[in-house]
Amino acid sequence: MNPISSRPINILAGLMLFLSSIAFLINHYFFKYKGNNYFPEGIPFLATVLFLFNFGLMLYFKKGSKFRQIGRELLYLFGVMSLIALATNAVQLTPFPPIDPSIVDVENYLHFPMESVVAWTNNHPKFKYLLGVTYDSLTYQMSILPLFVIFTCHFHLVREYYFYLLCTTLIGFSFYYFFPTTAPASILNSSLFSISQIATGLKFEQIHHYIIPTTNDGGLIALPSFHAIWAILCVNLVRDWKILWIVLSVINLFLIASCVLLGWHYITDIIGSFIVLWISYYFFNQCKTENNIIRDRTILRDS
Repeated sequence: MNPISSRPINILAGLMLFLSSIAFLINHYFFKYKGNNYFPEGIPFLATVLFLFNFGLMLYFKKGSKFRQIGRELLYLFGVMSLIALATNAVQLTPFPPIDPSIVDVENYLHFPMESVVAWTNNHPKFKYLLGVTYDSLTYQMSILPLFVIFTCHFHLVREYYFYLLCTTLIGFSFYYFFPTTAPASILNSSLFSISQIATGLKFEQIHHYIIPTTNDGGLIALPSFHAIWAILCVNLVRDWKILWIVLSVINLFLIASCVLLGWHYITDIIGSFIVLWISYYFFNQCKTENNIIRDRTILRDS
């Protein structure tokens, strides 16, 4: 199967870099907030290793070799994740007030009070433990699955994964910048929320009171839920392996449910996640159609 072309991925990456730079400049000249650094430790070392690894593959293997392509995709994956970390550093500096009170009002009107949901989950400790395990599994999924797909040479899947990661991040982060959210624990008074859940709102308050955040724990964006978005992207990433796809679909169904049942997200956040995914899917199909038209024209011209 032909992978999506690099052009739309590069456009999304360039647009994200541009908008992140704008957010940094706005903060530097007007607001001067101090935020967290979401880049993992050891990034310069990892970048050096990847570049040297690719250089070695270029010297040892011929052009078009699967080994060279594996090295190239590892470098692309590193670049995409680094770009998302950069955008995270930028978007946390939003100057706008949170919209959480409005979300809570809407959900109470719809008779979906978060306090009752969290209390119900807490009354079922074994189920709560299962939800906690599945919720925490996303980090491992996003670390292992792309590498598995790259090393098995299913490059069309990982290229699609890059596109969706960048597109959903661009849409979701843009929404958050203008309509930030700090999650249920920041506004609802309940002793059932964990320290990590409370930290999400605490970081926002500290940043916007010119205090350097005292923790990097918790999350950042509630609406849309990137836990839900990335869980679905991980399932889509392994669709060529049916058994793995079925198992991961079940796991991530619980993962998405855990976002609400554990109190990390409003139900509105999950709905917003599906909207972001639908918009990204639409753009992906548009890019695929354009790519197919260009390829067909090239084939006709060369024949």
